[in-house]
Amino acid sequence: MKRQLASLALVALMAAPASAQQILVPSNRAAMETGCLVQGLDPNGDGFLALRAGPGSDHAQIGSLRNGDAAYLAAPPAGRWLYVENGAIGGREAKFRGWIYDAWCQFYP
Repeated sequence: MKRQLASLALVALMAAPASAQQILVPSNRAAMETGCLVQGLDPNGDGFLALRAGPGSDHAQIGSLRNGDAAYLAAPPAGRWLYVENGAIGGREAKFRGWIYDAWCQFYP
């Protein structure tokens, strides 16, 4: 129940336009044929992968993804940071956008 509420809050937050959230949207956006399945997060630690407004930990956290969640890449990587748009949270399709660090991504076509 707690995870569902967190997922709903993330979806509601992500529904606002990028300009309202001040998300850095890359100018080289392109349809990518890969996605990220979040894996390897320590459930005894933070247990989440931060979704950020820009490529770096100095940017605001605007949401979070957990093991088993998925995100679609929407631009080429910026170093180890990935710009993602939409995916699945808790097994349900979700709309969101932001940046994640690639260390906990299992890439898939």
